[in-house]
Amino acid sequence: MNVEILFLAYRPLLYKYLALLFTRDIDFEDFKQEGELALLELLKRYDPQKGDLSSYLKKSLYYALLRIRTRLRYQEEYVEELGEIEIYKEELQEEKIIDFSSLSKREKEIVMLIYFNELSIRKTAKILGLSPSSVKVYKKRAVNKLKFWCKI
Repeated sequence: MNVEILFLAYRPLLYKYLALLFTRDIDFEDFKQEGELALLELLKRYDPQKGDLSSYLKKSLYYALLRIRTRLRYQEEYVEELGEIEIYKEELQEEKIIDFSSLSKREKEIVMLIYFNELSIRKTAKILGLSPSSVKVYKKRAVNKLKFWCKI
C-alpha cells in the first residue's frame, strides 16, 4: 500500500470534512495542515485485516478533525491569554510580589491560568492538553512551593 497515492486519493474527502467542520474562530491553514497530517497518520496506522479503508477513513478522519478543531480553538484562546499572562508577569516582577523562579514552566502556566485568569481546572486542562488530575497535581505542587517561599 503506497501511502502517498492513497493520500492523494483521499484528499478530496479530507477537504470535504474540512469545509464541513471549519469555523471562523480558528485559522484555516492550521486546520488544513493538521488535517493532512492526521490523514497521513491514519493511512500509516490502517490495518487491512480490520476492515475497509474507506469506511475506516470516513469515520476516523471525521473524528480526528473534530479533535483538531477543538484543540485549535483552545490554542487560539491560549495564545491570547498568554499575552495577558506576560503582562501579569511583568507587573508582578516590577512589584516584586511573588517570586515564581522556583516553579517549573508548566507550574507557572497553571498558576497564571487558574489564579490570574480565573479559569477552572477543567478549562485549564483543555487549554494545556492535560488531564484535570494532572492540572490538580501541578497546581498543588506550585502552591506548596510558593507557600514555602513565603515562609522564608
